[in-house]
Amino acid sequence: MKGEVYKRKVNTRDELLARILDAAARIKKREDQLRQTTLDLRTRVAKCTEIEGRIFEYSLSAVKICVKNVITKLN
Repeated sequence: MKGEVYKRKVNTRDELLARILDAAARIKKREDQLRQTTLDLRTRVAKCTEIEGRIFEYSLSAVKICVKNVITKLN
């Protein structure tokens, strides 16, 4: 985060605060994306195991909707 904030010279306190908040928002977004990717992978692995390795992609759309609803409730 420090490298992102001080990539260029900071001239004012307000500019510093804005850069810190922007960097924090980018980190949060990456964290959310990583969490979603991890959940998607776990879902795919569980489904693949459940049906013993057969084709399962067609049934994932319903599972994704359920997972997104759970994530929304957790946040």
